[in-house]
Amino acid sequence: MGSRLLYMLPALLVALVALVLALVGLSRDPASDLKAGRQAQSESQSESQAPSYRYWVVTESLNVGDSLDEASLAVVSSPAPISNVLTADETVVGKELRQFTRPGELLSRNHLEAGGTLPGSVPAGYRAVGVEVDNVVMAGGLLTPGDLVDVVVAFDEAEDETPAALVLLNNIQVLAVKGSMGPAESEQDREAQRRNNTVVLSVPKDKVPPLLLASEEGTLRLAVVANEDRQLAAADDEAADDKPEAEKAKPVYYRDLFPAAKAKPAPRQNPGQRVEVYEGSDSRSTYVR
Repeated sequence: MGSRLLYMLPALLVALVALVLALVGLSRDPASDLKAGRQAQSESQSESQAPSYRYWVVTESLNVGDSLDEASLAVVSSPAPISNVLTADETVVGKELRQFTRPGELLSRNHLEAGGTLPGSVPAGYRAVGVEVDNVVMAGGLLTPGDLVDVVVAFDEAEDETPAALVLLNNIQVLAVKGSMGPAESEQDREAQRRNNTVVLSVPKDKVPPLLLASEEGTLRLAVVANEDRQLAAADDEAADDKPEAEKAKPVYYRDLFPAAKAKPAPRQNPGQRVEVYEGSDSRSTYVR
């Protein structure tokens, strides 16, 4: 009897272990396991499908004329594309710099091509035009590069020597404010901005002559476009192209805002002293002042 019980003991242990495992399996929620597996798979796919853009960055200060080497360059990644910046796929080692660079600065085409940063910021078909401004013209001194503005001009004398004003240009991008295309990084930059009273605008090339004439003959104001209206700017520009030329810049006259009262008749002038002139049997009257 005892030997038979010892013989059956291993089989009983195996059955007990199988029962415990079965109870543990039943206690877990299959749906939750399936959900967790799908979530982990989705996260893995999202990470693998997320776009990544790689760009060159300068790791040390370099002067104009220095050649780029591997020690002065590094590669950084960005989840979004960056305009006018050289990708890591482009060969730049050994090329000569055309502009001064600072550590951590992304390498752009402007660093390797003759000219400044301004040409690369002007869209095709546009021209960068500087206009003289003060704090009133530039929206109380709060204007910053990247803002969109409407250019409004007022004339002291227009048709029939009547003051007039009109919106000359719509949705114009501000490229630079007081000689800077970005915030001042040093006291020297801030001092230079205090001495510069200009704003650079990105103007369609066919609108440059009207802007020049208006700045010479009238008074300019830059009206900042609201962020919510930026999305409508492109649609407004396309609609404006279909309008007749006379409707694109309709002036407002002073007389339309403040109609003159009914004109009073001019007072009669004193003709002077009446004198009778006799000529023979005839006589006539005349006036002498």
